Amino acid sequence: MSDTVSHAAATPEHAAELFSPVEIAQFGADDVTAGGAIGKMLSALFLYTVFAMGLAGWWTYSSIIADKASAENEQSSQGHVEDHHHGAKLSDVNDN
Repeated sequence: MSDTVSHAAATPEHAAELFSPVEIAQFGADDVTAGGAIGKMLSALFLYTVFAMGLAGWWTYSSIIADKASAENEQSSQGHVEDHHHGAKLSDVNDN
């Protein structure tokens, strides 16, 4: 003898249907509503992701451009200062 009960012994011979046809139709309508809501939510999240990706890309690009401009300005100002100091040293040498 087995310790487990078989399905045939567990269900009564005159088993009623679990759901009526009206309930099954309601489940179908609920599935359509849920599917539409999930589709709208996924579409909104996709659009948000595209917007956030575009914003992050723009921010990264503008930061790189700003850093390059800052480095070029710093480099040109250092070159100008070095030229000024070099010119002052030459005039000091020429004065003596």
